[in-house]
Amino acid sequence: MNQQQKLPWAVPLSFNFRVLGCMALLLTTQFVHGQPESSEAFLIQNIQIIDIEADRIHPPANVLIREGRIQPSENNAGDNSLVIDGEGLYLMPALWDMHAHIRHPLAESLILPQFIANGVTGIGEMNSECDSPDGGDFCLPRMQQWQEQIESGELLGPRFLALSSFPVNPPWDYQASEEEIRGLVAEMDRRGVDLIKTYFRLSPQAFLWLADEAGKRGLDFAGHLPMQMRAEEAADAGLRSLEHARDFLFDCYAGSAEFRAQARTQNPEPAVRRQMVDGFSPEICQRSFATFVENDSWYVPTHVTRRLDALASDPAFRNDPRLRYIWPEIRQQWQRDADNMAALVENQGDAEAMLAFYEKGLEITGLAHEAGVRILLGTDSGDSYSFFGSSVHDELAELVKAGLSPAEALAAATSSAAEFLRLGEDYGSVEPGKVADLLLLRENPLQNIQHSRSIEGLLFNGNYYDRQALDQLLEEVANSIDSMD
Repeated sequence: MNQQQKLPWAVPLSFNFRVLGCMALLLTTQFVHGQPESSEAFLIQNIQIIDIEADRIHPPANVLIREGRIQPSENNAGDNSLVIDGEGLYLMPALWDMHAHIRHPLAESLILPQFIANGVTGIGEMNSECDSPDGGDFCLPRMQQWQEQIESGELLGPRFLALSSFPVNPPWDYQASEEEIRGLVAEMDRRGVDLIKTYFRLSPQAFLWLADEAGKRGLDFAGHLPMQMRAEEAADAGLRSLEHARDFLFDCYAGSAEFRAQARTQNPEPAVRRQMVDGFSPEICQRSFATFVENDSWYVPTHVTRRLDALASDPAFRNDPRLRYIWPEIRQQWQRDADNMAALVENQGDAEAMLAFYEKGLEITGLAHEAGVRILLGTDSGDSYSFFGSSVHDELAELVKAGLSPAEALAAATSSAAEFLRLGEDYGSVEPGKVADLLLLRENPLQNIQHSRSIEGLLFNGNYYDRQALDQLLEEVANSIDSMD
């Protein structure tokens, strides 16, 4: 594929990606973050360790961290250790968001600090590249630069654990050739993406060509399903993860074949969603779940993205106090999305269908989990009313609402996420030898998942951020946004 050829099938980011010129540069260069405490070694005394996999709390113990990794208990702390009092607190791995969007000119100043302030130290970035080499300054090379700067400590933000291609999404009725599809995968491999993101306008045949070429190159592919393809077909082709709950909803009712053959959108109208809910068949879903288990295909439901459909007219939802951390351009876009959804529901007169569709998605996640499908936590951050960093805690609560235990929900953002990314040797639990990206909590999240929000401190990249430093990060974001109004 000619590198200069504009690829015909990219979709825009879930939030508006416009370069904001001087304002972006000003915020990037002048932003001052909360000051952490730095040390080659930290000693956390009398801390209760959360064992997520065993769903238990270990008795109080001391945890030594040196050069960013947890040390064996017999190692001597030494005189250079910074001591952290863990009395009455709980220690667990920091959280990961496996479906995030942060590629934006204001990411350094307004997005990345919010993840850290909310205890999120790793993300799977699901739209990391532009559709052509002349796509602007904020494409994959910039993302890879940020990735390196975060690892080295030059830039504060969560680790970029995986960077995806742009969504591969040909125009409707565009007959992509096998050469084009294989060439696209080869080009994305050359550019250095970690996975190919599939999208809903791909034809089933194009999807299979993509899957085959990605497999030959050792690239994962994940994302949305082609509208004409069922979930089990994608899993049989090697789909690494299905993003968003709605594809299972599209499959698990008697009218699925007709819907998929005719649909031209992933956002069906309330009347169609009513048919899916009323005609839901657990037996059909179980066949999909079995195929996912057999092929080790994972599932990232992102339930926070469906709440807008159900709650667009709810003043409490529309006036979330966290809008303070969303700058005017994006805030206005979110409000327009909510206005449009509320108008659609009002015109069709079936608000209950939208709520039922969202609730059925939760039920399906519970059934998938019971069937052995592996669940990951993702938020689609930047999508309407999905807040950077803090919506990870919303999604934890959604997973528990779906039927997972608090420990199982936490695993979706820690140990399971590390396993999915093949990083389990270094991340996902509080054990000697592992990277010390750790949360200190005031309350036990195994008892109540809402306690994941009770962050007292964060250890990350060789630094310790106490509650004051984390609050300062959020305050500086809010102050910068206030100056834009």
